[in-house]
Amino acid sequence: MSQHAPLKQIEPFLGTVMDAVEPRQRRRLADRLMRMVRRAQAKRIGQNVEPDGTKMRARRPRKGKRGKMFRHLGKAKNLKIRTTPDSGELFFANPNVADTAATHHYGRKGYVGRTRDGRIIRTKYDARRLLGFGKEQDELLDEVLRHMSD
Repeated sequence: MSQHAPLKQIEPFLGTVMDAVEPRQRRRLADRLMRMVRRAQAKRIGQNVEPDGTKMRARRPRKGKRGKMFRHLGKAKNLKIRTTPDSGELFFANPNVADTAATHHYGRKGYVGRTRDGRIIRTKYDARRLLGFGKEQDELLDEVLRHMSD
């Protein structure tokens, strides 16, 4: 089963529900849902957990004490939402943050720093899925149904 299969299963249902609601209510519902998604994604990223519930691979050992990975990625100033009556989008607003997130999400090579003589140091990062649906998908469906019963 592909990683997008759960979303494909609920799309027809959500499409039917959204068509039954007027545009103003759809936009409000989309905004509420996207805020829930952002909150769930930020919490999961801060805990260094992948969407499927497994722990992200640990950092490579290095000298010095380091904190958690991705401490600031989930903050609202970095993780923005955009809604219309027909859609909702979650994205990284700052291009530098978006590049860092993509580098880690897809496991690309990225900039680490410079040596004392000025040469650039790059490394290949492990793929750590930052954004994706996990168990919060059920909560979103519950919210849609709750909104429809109001």
